[in-house]
Amino acid sequence: MVRLTDSQTGKSETVGTSIGRRVRVAYPYRSLRAAIVADTFRRVAGRHRLTVTIHQLPYRAQLADPAGYGRYNMPVPTTGTPDGAIDVYIGETGDEGPRARVHVLLPPAVVEAARRCPVPHPDDPLALRLILLSLGADEPLRAGERGYRGAAEAEHTLAELRRLTALCAESPSAALPIEALGRIHAALDDDLDTPTAIRLLVALAHDRELSPGARFEALVHVDRFLALDLARDVGRA
Repeated sequence: MVRLTDSQTGKSETVGTSIGRRVRVAYPYRSLRAAIVADTFRRVAGRHRLTVTIHQLPYRAQLADPAGYGRYNMPVPTTGTPDGAIDVYIGETGDEGPRARVHVLLPPAVVEAARRCPVPHPDDPLALRLILLSLGADEPLRAGERGYRGAAEAEHTLAELRRLTALCAESPSAALPIEALGRIHAALDDDLDTPTAIRLLVALAHDRELSPGARFEALVHVDRFLALDLARDVGRA
């Protein structure tokens, strides 16, 4: 099962034990990081047959930019007031949020550039998703005048993972490497440890002891949870 650490108590809580198979998640609409973490939780929880509905605070009937969510591979949040109590709240430090069974509070973004100048975003929005998923639970997002810290590394990692996925797709399919995937699943189930999951995935992608077909199947499988469009270049010249 998926476990999350409650920021208010410091205790690790198993999500789904006492709240059934349906989980209601809320996050503040201004926090892209909270939105991406909420979406990642939805994807990981789905592997455990949990149904997750995501609500944006404040609860609104209409969203300003529904198409914007697609840039980060996120569905549009559920509109309107939830039909039950919020089970998981994902927000930022200093933000209490609504009453919920589990509170997950993330550090706010720290923008070090001059505030009158917008921070340049990576050309690929999913590179920013990768940056946010690569941050530790207590690590803030930092930026300077040239963009977000780690953007160049994230863009390189994303391009390399997509290149390897496309290359491995040219070989015959093979069985999933269960042991390697087990370590990635364990990281995701343990407090959504996406930084560890990403490191393990990069290592798996370069593991020549695994057949290309097995690596392809593993990369596509894990991308169900990270949503980085790793198979985007498959079949392209």
